[in-house]
Amino acid sequence: MNLFEALPLIATVVLVLNGFRLRGLVSWLPTLGPARGPAFGRHRILSADGVLVDESTKDSASTWTREHGLSVLELVPRELSVGQAIDLAHAGMSKDYVADRFAHARGAGHAVLVDDDVAGRAGVERTEGFSRAELAELTVELKRLACTSTDYAVAPGLQALPENIDERVRLLRKRHYGLRKDLVSPAAGYLLLVAGVSASPWWGLAALAAFSLQPYLIFAGSPLRPADLHRHALLRLVLGPVRWARTLNTLLRTPVPVDPKFAETRARYEQDLAGGTEHFFEPRRHTCPWCGSGELSEHVRGFDVMQNKPGKFVLDRCGDCGHVFQNPRLSLAGLEFYYRDCYDGYGSGLSEAAFDSNIAGYKARAEMLRPFTTPRSWLDVGSGHGHFCNQAKETWPDTAFHGLDMTDGIDVAVRRGWVEQGYRGMFPDLTKELAGRYDVISMHHYLEHTREPFEELDAAAKVLNAGGYLLIELPNPESRYGRLLRSVWMPWFQPQHQHMIPWRNLERALADRGFSTVDVHLGEANQANDLVLAGLITFNHIGKDPRTPWGKGEPTLLRRIRYIAVLTAGVPFILLGFAADKLIHQFIKRGKGGNTYRLLARKDG
Repeated sequence: MNLFEALPLIATVVLVLNGFRLRGLVSWLPTLGPARGPAFGRHRILSADGVLVDESTKDSASTWTREHGLSVLELVPRELSVGQAIDLAHAGMSKDYVADRFAHARGAGHAVLVDDDVAGRAGVERTEGFSRAELAELTVELKRLACTSTDYAVAPGLQALPENIDERVRLLRKRHYGLRKDLVSPAAGYLLLVAGVSASPWWGLAALAAFSLQPYLIFAGSPLRPADLHRHALLRLVLGPVRWARTLNTLLRTPVPVDPKFAETRARYEQDLAGGTEHFFEPRRHTCPWCGSGELSEHVRGFDVMQNKPGKFVLDRCGDCGHVFQNPRLSLAGLEFYYRDCYDGYGSGLSEAAFDSNIAGYKARAEMLRPFTTPRSWLDVGSGHGHFCNQAKETWPDTAFHGLDMTDGIDVAVRRGWVEQGYRGMFPDLTKELAGRYDVISMHHYLEHTREPFEELDAAAKVLNAGGYLLIELPNPESRYGRLLRSVWMPWFQPQHQHMIPWRNLERALADRGFSTVDVHLGEANQANDLVLAGLITFNHIGKDPRTPWGKGEPTLLRRIRYIAVLTAGVPFILLGFAADKLIHQFIKRGKGGNTYRLLARKDG
């Protein structure tokens, strides 16, 4: 049997395995139990337009939240259609949803019970008339505001609305990778089935039968009982492609919603770039900012790896101390230009997803303190939205975590409850206010962004009392990948990274300020992503997303198709890089040449 003849067998195996996967994603769903008295507590029910939540369901949901310590409960109709139920499984649900502090699954878009405090912090003022896409998207924000007290439950008495393709398209456009999962993957599956029938009619028929019967594998005996299960299974060979075609048609004929501020944003970028990018840089320096040596050489030339904004950047290396720094460095106006729309605004979704994915790194940072101290009060400098502090609470539940950042991201962290208190401003400017209040200060991928790292270390020395600990995590400029991958090595991260500090240099600088190094993680701090991120950077740079407000020209359909085609062509290379990273990491973690290092120092008496 050659590969072509094996296509129907491959299709059958894929269908069965995917069926078990989807079954696992829905089978964990709990079902509301009986109510124990009327609804109680300070909460409200948010419902989509056309959804009527009866009193019995309200009482049951209220009882469930009290008994399980929940603040938010997504109510899932038991009789969702097969298509809607599979979309729900694709939306990011899992049995670890409550425990996963950064899960961002979207709901079924019917009804949600919300604690009044959480609803207030989310700015929710109405309780009904939501579109299904709007309510499903709101679930993501509610989860962030109640990250360990949000869950799903099947509500047997909640009537399911019929599917609305327009609503489905609106929701898919908001979901990360939603279009790939719900349009590209089914299309590939249909082609595989057709090819299987052509390759071997009898085995092809078996694959078609597996396709038709897959809904039974997913839902039989599960908490969800789609009302159209038998009809859908009988007619799936027709209903599946028709639903796919209707979704694609709606996607193509309805315009992508335009940010009302997009034209204003684009006009501002055009004005900023009218004279080129040279005015964003300070004069080139001829001595090392770390040791003062004049032995400088060009190390790397790069581009904006995150946003593809115009500009070229140079990193010089000191021949005496090994310090790597941006030269010429960005001015304050340049920093504002290149940071703009990266962590908020246009780029907020991508940056949030990146921060959500580093759970293992957050845990390793928090655990590094365990052999040395039990933190009482912890200040995280450069905290952003507070992702590290949120995860570190699992390791140190009795520690008070505070955050400091220059952007309004710290206000978001406070609103979410990810930090107990937030400070907005420059760390060196707040030393008098913060002195003596913390026994641990952390700087995770912060110091390399600063213009004057010595001033930041001075501030830490002033704030910490004797016996306090300073935890710093930085990219390792001595990694071999830095020379191998050059401008597409993510840790160079131009143009935002101003200083790349070898760990020995940092250790000596801390010693000069009264700190003793107690532990250093080199290989074990490695993040296994060098090759996969290099692939993503490369193909994203070649394709250049035409929808960015700083891009040249209009985002025509042809330019969008080209961008998608370039990214699609890069998928095999990115997958290969992902696998290679995981394999190579097994060797790197045992050595001292990782792409990241963590250094823990104690302030001496």
